[in-house]
Amino acid sequence: MTIARNLSLALSLGTLLLPARVGRTQIDLPVMHPEPITIRILEGKGGAPLAHVHLQVAAGYDDRDLRLGLWSEEVVTDGQGRASLPGSLKNFPLVAVWVAKHKLCAAHGRSTYMNLDNIRTEGLNTPNRCGTTVVAETPGVLNVFARAHPKDLPPPAAKPAASAAVKPPARCRSKAPRADHHAQRDPIPIEPSHEVAEAGWMP
Repeated sequence: MTIARNLSLALSLGTLLLPARVGRTQIDLPVMHPEPITIRILEGKGGAPLAHVHLQVAAGYDDRDLRLGLWSEEVVTDGQGRASLPGSLKNFPLVAVWVAKHKLCAAHGRSTYMNLDNIRTEGLNTPNRCGTTVVAETPGVLNVFARAHPKDLPPPAAKPAASAAVKPPARCRSKAPRADHHAQRDPIPIEPSHEVAEAGWMP
């Protein structure tokens, strides 16, 4: 009887502990996130997108994982400065982004560790110490501000050539011959003065 009673108690305790262990295992399983996440690289001073730059994206469970780059991939931004977070990194809690040959506009100028849940639900912007550019946070979008090289920025728009000023045609003024007032008058008789008469110039 004693052995049977002890066996019954052991089975009862095992049945009670089984759901807790199963529940704990279910919590430890990674959650799958199929929704896409976009990484957008922006020039911190003016907000222009940085096209065709290489990114090193790392993900993990803590800072150590990110520093060691245990799970990382390289992606390249498109013409609008956008890149998609690789599917192999979507289900981690943390992510970090490095921009090749560029310094970030964050306080330390390197990578920033970010929570993927915040990016999914609200969107996230990295700190911008390069300028005053501000963009709205959009769910599923991570905006990363970086310092740009002159070659990364689009060329300035060409100023329209100033049209040559057309001079108005010169006003033609008719030059009519001035009327000779003296011709219209009677000739004035010239009388020789005493000096001329004395000089003997007149016959």
